[in-house]
Amino acid sequence: MRWREHPTQTALREFKEETGLQLKLHHVVVCYSNTSKSFGRMSTLMLVFCAEVNGGEMRGSVEGQPFWIEESDLLEMPDFRYKYMLNDYREHRKRHDSQEFCGTFVREMAEKNL
Repeated sequence: MRWREHPTQTALREFKEETGLQLKLHHVVVCYSNTSKSFGRMSTLMLVFCAEVNGGEMRGSVEGQPFWIEESDLLEMPDFRYKYMLNDYREHRKRHDSQEFCGTFVREMAEKNL
């Protein structure tokens, strides 16, 4: 996150920089925090957004080459570290059908600069 940058701005910028794709953010699905236990490590806060691609062309960056993968294939990958995150998203998806987005929450966060 850059100085004075809102979390929604960070999500949009980072996704575009790393994939070439533009997003429309709908709402926050979940957040995770990790408190550092040593001076040499930073504490982290991770926000997971529900979003949809609404423009751009997929391309690589210095971070790597992005690609689409099926959920079932993702779960089969032995080095996939984020199963807990995918499971939380799947639970969230069960509670919301595809037409039910809470975009007002993201707008309220931006307006209040949270």
